[in-house]
Amino acid sequence: MTAPGEPDPIVVLNSVLSEVIDVVSDVKQADRKVPATHALHAELDQLLDDLRSWVRLLGERDDALGVSPLTFMPSVAGRTPSSLWREATNDDDVRRIVGEHLERLGAHVAAALADRNDDTTQAALADVERGVQAHLRALA
Repeated sequence: MTAPGEPDPIVVLNSVLSEVIDVVSDVKQADRKVPATHALHAELDQLLDDLRSWVRLLGERDDALGVSPLTFMPSVAGRTPSSLWREATNDDDVRRIVGEHLERLGAHVAAALADRNDDTTQAALADVERGVQAHLRALA
């Protein structure tokens, strides 16, 4: 049970999950802007794979906690996609914008880790945090 004034761990978990889903959408758009022959394209493909893995990991935590993430957030179909890439862009722009999104996600995950969660949720969030940091280094 959550003490008064403390954030609900399920809400915290689903807040991170929702943000990961938003980043998936943004990185998909970025991936289409970078030619397949560029090294950045391979990094974005790996990032997409990891983001999808994190969605599954966090979704499994929801299942284990007996909740549906859709109780806390809109489905993919119910989201308004961002339009980050209206004009021509280059690899440096993509690195910067995707990096900003990952930094925001990383800050969100770090805040979630600071909240009281069960050990398995903490481990899942720590996995996401390590992955975000690795991708930030790769994009730098």
